[in-house]
Amino acid sequence: MRVINVIEIVDNNIQGIQSIGIFEEQLSQEIVEQAEEIFKAKARENGCILNDEELDEVIGDGYWESGNYAVNLVWSNI
Repeated sequence: MRVINVIEIVDNNIQGIQSIGIFEEQLSQEIVEQAEEIFKAKARENGCILNDEELDEVIGDGYWESGNYAVNLVWSNI
């Protein structure tokens, strides 16, 4: 099983993790889009003023940071 993790970091400490598992029978694109929406929401809650197109480019990097806050999109395998 693969997992997409949305990890929030504040002052270099993990503040929170939201993990979404992708099971073989699920449509992975729907799960990826769900994780990306969580990433966008967390970034915007913490001051991100990028438009959707710019934020989609940031998602490709899997990382957005502002001041002492960062949000990461990380894949892992279980």
